[in-house]
Amino acid sequence: MIVIHEFGHFIVAKLLGIPVETFSVGFGPRLFGFRIGDTDYRFSAIPLGGYVKFRGENMELMQGKSEGSVDEFLSQPKWKRFLVAVAGPVFNIATALLIPTAAILIGFEADIYDSQQVVIGEVTPGSTAEQSGLQKGDRIIAFDDQKNPTWSYWRDRVITNLGEDIPLTVDRNGQIVQLKLRPRVETHGKEQVGVVDLEPPLSYIGVAQVMKNTPAERAGLQVGDKITAVNGAPVTGWHQFRRIIQEGREVALTVQRGRETLKINSSPEKQQNDSYWLGFSRMFETKLLKTNSLATAMRYGWDYNLRVLKFTGEVFQQIFRGQRSASNSVAGPIGIARQTVDTYKIDGWAGVIRLMGLLSLSLGILNLFPIPVLDGGMILLIFIEWILGLVGLTLTMNFRERFQQVGFVLVLLLMGFVIINDSVKVVEDWWSKPPAQEQQKK
Repeated sequence: MIVIHEFGHFIVAKLLGIPVETFSVGFGPRLFGFRIGDTDYRFSAIPLGGYVKFRGENMELMQGKSEGSVDEFLSQPKWKRFLVAVAGPVFNIATALLIPTAAILIGFEADIYDSQQVVIGEVTPGSTAEQSGLQKGDRIIAFDDQKNPTWSYWRDRVITNLGEDIPLTVDRNGQIVQLKLRPRVETHGKEQVGVVDLEPPLSYIGVAQVMKNTPAERAGLQVGDKITAVNGAPVTGWHQFRRIIQEGREVALTVQRGRETLKINSSPEKQQNDSYWLGFSRMFETKLLKTNSLATAMRYGWDYNLRVLKFTGEVFQQIFRGQRSASNSVAGPIGIARQTVDTYKIDGWAGVIRLMGLLSLSLGILNLFPIPVLDGGMILLIFIEWILGLVGLTLTMNFRERFQQVGFVLVLLLMGFVIINDSVKVVEDWWSKPPAQEQQKK
């Protein structure tokens, strides 16, 4: 995504006739490459993004080597420098928009409930959802500032809530009811998330995987089975199923296997954390999302990225308010690499491509911040230079140097923070990892 960002700077500079000295994939010592005209296209030793180097830009300026040549970047007209500066973020944002747009044009499987309006299938007894007055069959017609919210919007809004009341409007068999919902807060790993114990209406629980040497395998449960009833009671939700399993007694499962209806008995097994399980993973019901309309696909790409921006913005607000820890919410290169591996294990290449879109959007937006060294800082300098020019003043080289130096230090501090933070997490995870024997037993 960084290479795409730098390519944006590069191609716009080339189109505007601005000389480019270097286009590098990676940082550090040059490994190999080739030269076309005045540009050195190279692969460098440290595979973390890349960079574009213009003559007389940034580092040369800081070292006092600017010659004032017409070929230097700072000698170019302000409008050209502005277009080059903004091109990197624009390419990232365009990539983020393109990925979901292309995905829905090609077609992909998604959770069947993601795009459906929130209709409650089950409310866990004693939960905050029940205490707020929500009931089975309720249809949420307004949730905070969103009318007719979908389950995907609901999850985003709930997971970022840290115990604050959320107003909602419910249609209960034609009667409009005003309620307030306060999610409970759980700690997953080191991250705090909001949880509401309710779910969509389910008619069965699908079996995605059966673990070896577990009650589910011994009972004969198979991948693709649909559990439609437990102890004679129809399945209404995953939490309902889990509550019955946690009783620890033998259960009678009604299973749909193709055209057959089977009766399977199984006794849940107690785990080290004192919870019970049968030993299978749940298969989520999906549907194909696809459109042949480019306009519809572009709208989907726009809405998807807007949803991500709102989600990210809420998290950052909580960090600045002190409600959420920056060390647990921000990741650097190591954290991103680990997240990429985990995403691939769960969702394959499709998940990795989605993650690329999220990173590209974050990179594009972050670089527009008016921070020295970032593109936003360069854009800010161009506007200051333009305003000063209106009254016959110029931006001094000394100010430019100090501005760049401050930005350089800030970026170094930020990189140091995220890399140390990522490294600490790796060590902590390794230290808390159970012995191999316990993992195998688990």
